[in-house]
Amino acid sequence: MMTTQEAAAFLDEHRVRRVRVQGIQHDGLLVGKVLSPQAFLDIATTGIGIADYTFGTDRVGEPAVGFTAPWRSTVIGDVHLVPDLDTLRLDAATEGLAVVLANATDVDGEPLPICGRSLVSRLSADLANRGIFTRFAFEIEGQFFDGSFGENHAANYAELRPFGVPSHLPYLAQDMHRLDPIMSEVCHRLDALGVPWEAWNAEAAAGQFELNLAPDTALNAADHVVVVRQVCKEVAYEQDLSVTFMARITPDYGNGLHIHHSLVGEDGPLVFDDGRPHNLSETATHWLGGLMATLEGTASFMAPTPNSFRRVEGFKAVPTHATWDFDNKSAAVRVLARSRSSARFEQRMGAGDMHPHMGAAALLAGGIAGLDEQLQPPERFTKMAWGLPDGDAYPTALPRSITQAAEALSADKRLRRVLGDDLVDYWIGLRRAEWLSFHTTGGDITAEGPTAWELARYFETL
Repeated sequence: MMTTQEAAAFLDEHRVRRVRVQGIQHDGLLVGKVLSPQAFLDIATTGIGIADYTFGTDRVGEPAVGFTAPWRSTVIGDVHLVPDLDTLRLDAATEGLAVVLANATDVDGEPLPICGRSLVSRLSADLANRGIFTRFAFEIEGQFFDGSFGENHAANYAELRPFGVPSHLPYLAQDMHRLDPIMSEVCHRLDALGVPWEAWNAEAAAGQFELNLAPDTALNAADHVVVVRQVCKEVAYEQDLSVTFMARITPDYGNGLHIHHSLVGEDGPLVFDDGRPHNLSETATHWLGGLMATLEGTASFMAPTPNSFRRVEGFKAVPTHATWDFDNKSAAVRVLARSRSSARFEQRMGAGDMHPHMGAAALLAGGIAGLDEQLQPPERFTKMAWGLPDGDAYPTALPRSITQAAEALSADKRLRRVLGDDLVDYWIGLRRAEWLSFHTTGGDITAEGPTAWELARYFETL
């Protein structure tokens, strides 16, 4: 763990003139301040104060009315962003600038229940005490458009022009010559920032790309998603393009955020056991049992906005029912157990607008519940799972709206126990506030595609 003295030496060695301290609020957005090097060192252990309404408003700054929390001031008080010095890096594009991620605490230094970084750290520590460690890897999907952010904003996003070949064929290599100058610069900056990536490709919608990140700890992996989004926006801005990670922008395929994760012990991988059915270890079986038992409640973290649910359609590569199977990409949870080194779980419900730390925390919590109760997964679903009819003869339908997902989370005693009442109740309040805003300030749930309200609200903040 980097000390304040080591941080001072780092700033001096690299002639850093300013430090950008960045926390991550409840919608997964970066918030913070730019400090002089000395001011940064002065607050390196105590953090900088920002108004607590940063964690109590929606993404456009409107108060989330109707609920509060013990850490919220009865007036407008402060919360602190405490730098995680292990994330201190030189900015990849700006000379003299360093960046660092931070945890959100109250004024007494206690982690905010709504701080995703602290939540993932707590759950990871719980598992470490059991001798279990996790490795997470995210598959990030986004979409580039012609025209700058300013131009598309000025046009109210009415005539968005995807940057790419209008084809639904994924992995289309003929489009890579257009994406390559953008993605090469993105990957160059990720290398400089220490974000390990493995591959990228054109995806199934015009201008859409997928970027695969290498496995890392749950905290680092979630951090990397936030950094990737920011870097993509910076590169797009510099090239007079725009990019978004909205779940659904056009009638084409939407953007997802799949999460791969595995379990590791002191002696190596824990998912694979060739002495058991389908090579799935007893620990992994209980973990899967927990993931499936909490799947409906997890949907609230996987799909946090009304726009998230616009991509939930049959045969649009999005899970619609509570299913799992081995190497079945139409299932909500895909299990890969062909070899010891690559055995893992893939959660395929995640929308492109997911808060990655909350998504990771939900999976950790479900898995922990499975271990605690030694849960068994339901029968695997071995057929095509997209677009199944609803009814008793089929697996349970997953939530189809932000409110259904919030209700499922509220009723999930397992997630509530592991994540804590403070987080669950506050998160549900935020989702209901988002639903209320959608229905009272311009959204239209009956529209076939994203409304002007959704584009104005999400395009640039995702």
